[in-house]
Parts: sequence; C-alpha cells; structure tokens
Amino acid sequence: MDLKVVALIATLALGACSGSSDPGSASPGTDFVPNPGGPFATKVNHDADVGACVLPGGTIGTPDPVAIDILPDTGNGLAADAVTDAPADLPVGSFVRGDTETYNRRYDFALRDGVIWFRSHAEVTGINQPWDRVQMPACLEGTVIGIAVDDDEMTAIRADGAIYGMDNALNAPEWFNWTSRWGPPTWLGSGHQIRENYRAWTWTVISPAEDKNWTDPAGNLHAIGQGKVSHIWILADDGQDLIYVDPWLPRDESYGMCAPEGGRLQMVNLTASGSTVAAITRYGDIYTRHYDFDLAGADNVFFSYSYEDQRGVPDPVIQLPSYDWVKQPRIEGRITHHFGIHKLGENMIHRVLRVEGIDAAGHTGYWQRDIVAEDDHWTFVRTDAALKGTELDNTGDNSVARVLGPAPGLDYGYNLDALPTLGDREHIEGDDDWAAELLGFSTYCSPTTLRIHTGPNQHFDLILHTTDVIRQLERARGLDDQPRSFRGAIEIPQTLYDNLANQPAKVQEFVARYLGPTRFTEIQLSGVTGTITFSDQGWAFTR
Repeated sequence: MDLKVVALIATLALGACSGSSDPGSASPGTDFVPNPGGPFATKVNHDADVGACVLPGGTIGTPDPVAIDILPDTGNGLAADAVTDAPADLPVGSFVRGDTETYNRRYDFALRDGVIWFRSHAEVTGINQPWDRVQMPACLEGTVIGIAVDDDEMTAIRADGAIYGMDNALNAPEWFNWTSRWGPPTWLGSGHQIRENYRAWTWTVISPAEDKNWTDPAGNLHAIGQGKVSHIWILADDGQDLIYVDPWLPRDESYGMCAPEGGRLQMVNLTASGSTVAAITRYGDIYTRHYDFDLAGADNVFFSYSYEDQRGVPDPVIQLPSYDWVKQPRIEGRITHHFGIHKLGENMIHRVLRVEGIDAAGHTGYWQRDIVAEDDHWTFVRTDAALKGTELDNTGDNSVARVLGPAPGLDYGYNLDALPTLGDREHIEGDDDWAAELLGFSTYCSPTTLRIHTGPNQHFDLILHTTDVIRQLERARGLDDQPRSFRGAIEIPQTLYDNLANQPAKVQEFVARYLGPTRFTEIQLSGVTGTITFSDQGWAFTR
C-alpha cells in the first residue's frame, strides 16, 4: 500500500546480531493423512532456543519504483565447473517452488540445515553454475527452517517463528541485505513471529518494478504503489482458515481471506506469487485467486473503489467486489501435494502453476499450466528428480464434496420478534415496519444474503458486500468484544432492480426509503460478538 512511500531506511548493512523445511521425499502411493501426517513442513516452536538475532538495518520496505541493477548478471559469480561445498542433495535442474527450494526470475534459492544457497535461475538467465552460500548474519545462519522468495524480497522463518527479510533478491548478491524489522509504523516495527499451528505458509510480493499494475475485475489497470504489497499467507491447521500478515499492518492475525467454496474447502497446501494465491486439496482440486490488501478494497486511505460497473468509465477506480476463486482444470495424471506458482509478465495476468507428479510412463517431474490458458491442458515436464511430496488421491470422483468443512458464517436477525405482525402494516414508513436476516455472515467471507421480510410470508433478498479496513492497532481474529469495522455495500440484484416497478408496494417502498436509485448503496458496519450494526442506519442485527 502507498503508506510505504514514507519509509526511508538508510543502511545497506547486514545489521548486527543482538511456505518450513522439507521432511524428505515420499514415494508414490503413500497414504495421505492431512493430520497428524501433515503438514509436510517443519513447524515452528516459539520456545526454540536459537538465541537473539536482532537486525534493525536493511533496505527492505523502501520504495522500488523501477527495476535497477547497475552490475552485469553473473549469478553467484561462479563458473559452471567451479567446485563448492554445497550439499549433494540440492536440485540439479528446474523444480517446483516450495519452502526449502524456491526461485524468482533471476535466482534459485535452497535451504539445507539452516543455511541458504543460491545460483542463477538458468531456466530464465541461461547461466549454469553450482550452488553457493548466501551471505547471512552469523546469528541467523543455521537457525532458518523455511524460506520463500517473490519479486526482490525473500522471507526466512526461524525455528522460533521469527520473520526475517532479505532485500534485493533480484539484484547482484553484493546488494543482498537482511533485517528482522516487521510491523508498523511502515515496516519499522521490532519484529514478529508466525503462529505455531499451520499446514503451510508462503510469501507473495507485487511491485511497480516487476508487475507495474493490477488488472481489476473490470479489466482496468491500476498502478501498484511504490511500496509494493507483501504478504505472508498462512493455511491454519484446520485446513480452512486463510490468514495473511503484512509488514505494514498490525502484528496480529486479524486479516484473512475466505477459503474456496464459501469458506468451506479444506486444503492441504498453498502457494502464492504476485498477489495470486493457489490452494490444493487432498484430492487434487486446485483453486487460484488474485487477492491482496489493496486490491480487495481495504486500503481506502490511498485508493478509491466502487461497486458500480467500472467498464468503459473515464478514470475508473478499482472495481469491487474483487476477484473470486477460480477452480483450475483437473490434472489427468498422478500428482503430489507439492506445488508452486510464479508470476510471469506485467499487470497481474499470467501466473504459472507447477504441480509435482508422475507421467503415464512413470517418470517424475511436474505438471505445468498458465492459470489463464484458454484450454484445460497441463504440460508435463520430466525431471527424474526424487519426489518431495506425498501423492494425492487425484481421482476426481465428487472430490470437492468430500473435503467441505463447516460453513464459517452465522445468522443474525433484526426485528424478527415483530415478524408475525408485519402483515398488518400497509406501508414501510420506518424501521419498525420490516424485519431482516443476515444469512451466514462471516468476517472474511463476502457476500452475504440480506433477507428483508415485509410480512410473515413475504420477503425479498438483497446482497451485502463487505471488505476489511486499514488498521494500525492490533486486534483479535474475527469478532470479539472490541468493535470491528467493515466497509461495504448493499446490492439490489440485477433481476430485482430491472423489475422493481412490478414488485409489491412494500418492496418498492423499502428500496426507495433506504437504498435510493442505484443498485449499490455504500455502507459502514461494526461488529462485536453476537451483533452486526449498520453504522449509518442504526440497524443492529443480533444472534
């Protein structure tokens, strides 16, 4: 978000010391048990004895409006035939991004025994060379259990869950530098730890230097702020809860995203790149979604949004509602839970998925597809590498229905005690002349059905859209006794809007009194445990 442009951090020094490693390869056919057999990642332990490692310096968080590298690209500087002390089990060729092996368009990175190694990303650069060590602060080296890189930023998770960032991951290695800073103000906070309980975590960055713009659901381009948007995404251990933590936002878990299938899908792994998140189930169902704090409508301090159709509008603002999940075509072949996504090109359009698997001839490798490809085809790339993941039951037989958990939403009511008597009222002249329900309202899942009752047996449905808001103070996840703010809009469904003149008088009166002439009425809401309040209207919906 553009709040980042005020960050000015001078030092390039390493600083003074003051998605978790892979558990090993699994052979095809291994029984897949999400819990306790999963997650297939090393979990952090907040009590791990790793010593202090405070790195207040570093350049991460400073604006990178354009890609600048004044030095020629020589990768890690080693010749192709150079001999190093790199572990023998580091990848030889191309691979799938994960939390021990990953890449951006310039470098490959790998983690072994807490040490990070790198080489040129030959698939793009054409530079073949052996692995070399990334220069790390002494207090950090040997304590890292997971890494993820996107764009020019790397995130490393320490054994105790502490987050460390390495900047300039798209520049010459001389420019690599580390920090333990995290949190407000403006990524200058004293640091943060991720939670202990998760199935997977990953890291995504979208930037003006690499991506230039977002493309919103209306097809319009919007310039990405100079400070980029960077999130750690966490899949909680229930497989349904999707949490993101952002270095510019409060150090809590209050922000999140609705899981696929109305928040009910239970996932076993996730990956992200360039504000595109992908998730996979134990039966091989893959979903993708463009989502970040700014794009989803939460940053009204620096961006403008509208639910009205922005197609063909002069000077359009960001279209809401934002993108929903897209179910990708099923892979017709054997696959594992180990998969990754990477961004390609500008404007948040092309994203390439790779899913580890086995072809019909029994060769190992990965299945690959651009998420916006017009056909359903997946290409298999043979690597003959040992499998890192556990094979999934990719049968496709009613698979989604088999991994649906409980719905996250709750029902709330307004004036329902008066429902039996509403038929006696000829007109809607005030708030006492109707009743309403919010059906399945959830902090993180939008939209919600807003059902308006005009009589004991008469009702019509509206649509309630909600988004989160910008905060700088920490709060709990979901709803509690501390009021939580939302922004949103009440939508008149298109069919109802087009036929409003033919609706019963009470329907027309409600719309005229409360919603006005357009399909979308912007609103503000506040929620606490058991109550959702429409702030401007004063409507309090209760459990």
